Amino acid sequence: MMTLAGVAPGEDFYEARLRAGKDAFKQKRAIDAIDQFRIAAFGLLESPPLLSESLARLALAESAAGLSAEVTATLSRFLDVERRFGSYGKAQLEPEIRAEFQALLLQRVSPATLQSIAGLAGLVETEEQKAARLPPSARRKALEAGFRREPNNVAWPLGLAQEAAERQDYKEVLRWTASALKVAPRNTQALALQAHARVARSEYAGATADLKALPAAEFDARPELRADRFVCLVEGGDRASAEAALKDVPAEQMARPDVAKARQKLAAGDSQRGPAVAARAVPQSKTSPASPSNPATTPGPASSSRAGETPGHVERAQKSSPSAAAALAESRRLIKELRASEAARILLEALRSEPGNRELRMALLEAYCLSGAWSRGAEQVALVAPFADGEVLPMFYAAVVLYQTGRLQEARGYMERAAPRVSGPLVDEYAKKILGQS
Repeated sequence: MMTLAGVAPGEDFYEARLRAGKDAFKQKRAIDAIDQFRIAAFGLLESPPLLSESLARLALAESAAGLSAEVTATLSRFLDVERRFGSYGKAQLEPEIRAEFQALLLQRVSPATLQSIAGLAGLVETEEQKAARLPPSARRKALEAGFRREPNNVAWPLGLAQEAAERQDYKEVLRWTASALKVAPRNTQALALQAHARVARSEYAGATADLKALPAAEFDARPELRADRFVCLVEGGDRASAEAALKDVPAEQMARPDVAKARQKLAAGDSQRGPAVAARAVPQSKTSPASPSNPATTPGPASSSRAGETPGHVERAQKSSPSAAAALAESRRLIKELRASEAARILLEALRSEPGNRELRMALLEAYCLSGAWSRGAEQVALVAPFADGEVLPMFYAAVVLYQTGRLQEARGYMERAAPRVSGPLVDEYAKKILGQS
């Protein structure tokens, strides 16, 4: 089978000219490149992406040859093709060539013209984008000035709402999202910012309406919205949906105070529905059946006489006084009822009299963990470590609070020891997070 010289099998003649022009341009033979690109642009009228590519390369070659008038004519033709077909985005241009051509466009074409063409509008930095790059104090003034100048441009109130959100001034967020939604009632950015601000201000009904109006993609782009949805469902009393939504809350959002509070509220409701439901909220030991009379399996501090305990732990343990023993018993009762915050208060009161009581401190570690007081729980780890081999539940709670406070390596060590010997939804959840299990 015979082919035209310089044309690869299956390659169109004009595509071959485009390829030849690229080779000539790389070799800095601008005049030869111009000839090839002009022929390619003549014959590729029915393939807009290739036509756009040919014209872009032709303009660069003409610019390299110093042919200013020809550059102007080629760019005019390129703009006409882009208005009609919007094919520039599909043109196969190397990153450096595309950047060079766009610089030529910005140099030779007015910003107004570029902004009038959808595929090229992004090349021009808008006033809102310029304002976004300013320091915080200057940015707010620039955005406010823009809003006064163009009250019907939604970009200004959106910028102000975002700036207020960064300062956690949620009253201001609501002020500016309201202005944005007057201009663009379905704007997803405004609805997302408004929903998050309403949750922060405990305005759950309004936030729920905003969240329902958002597309699923917005929840992927803004992880905090998943946590907002969970909180709203709990506060709205939709338990089934809240339990499902909790599974979608990202790990980094779990430490939010409102999320921790909502989890407690959800768990408290479970406890009112019966012991079988409440038992799902806390880990159980795999070594023996759980029962209130078996402290090795009841979520709480381990006994100092537990099997596997080292002599050092026996020496450190002190016999609990009647008041400490009562506090331990009461804390265990409250934790079984999923009232961990109340248990923590009782244990703190007992520790005032016996600050060196390790049993009280391990119980407090548990209470802080189950109530979401991660930092306080992490403080207790240093006061009770090292753990005996049999103290698997305290090790598990230590792993959780250390993970939640950013101490992943320490958390991993405790979880590796504890996870094989405890079970439950909470264990599964945190084992995956800390150990990277699938």
